[in-house]
Amino acid sequence: MLKVKVDMGNIEEKVSESLNQGQFALDQQVLKDSNYFIPKDQGYLEESGILHSKIGEGEIIWKTPYARRLYYNPQYNFSTDKNPNARGMWFEHAKSLKLKSWLDVAKNEVKNRLR
Repeated sequence: MLKVKVDMGNIEEKVSESLNQGQFALDQQVLKDSNYFIPKDQGYLEESGILHSKIGEGEIIWKTPYARRLYYNPQYNFSTDKNPNARGMWFEHAKSLKLKSWLDVAKNEVKNRLR
């Protein structure tokens, strides 16, 4: 009979910390890439994403009285004076272009933290 005892040490803590850092990196990248397509006038909508998002908790939130109206009405003729990439559904558009790179960002952060 063979008995093997493995000392896992602080592996659970290290994995948890790595996953948290992966989520943090993912959230930052999602916000950055989404804001690339956000409509701009005075910048309040973009700033609201920075202020109200829960980076590291998986919640990206744009919180202005007009955020929902602009987001769900991509047919608007968005001004491109301050952001030539402005459009509705900015998160969905960013996701359609960047999903693989977002997953890579999270995966690489977790992987690097576990080393």
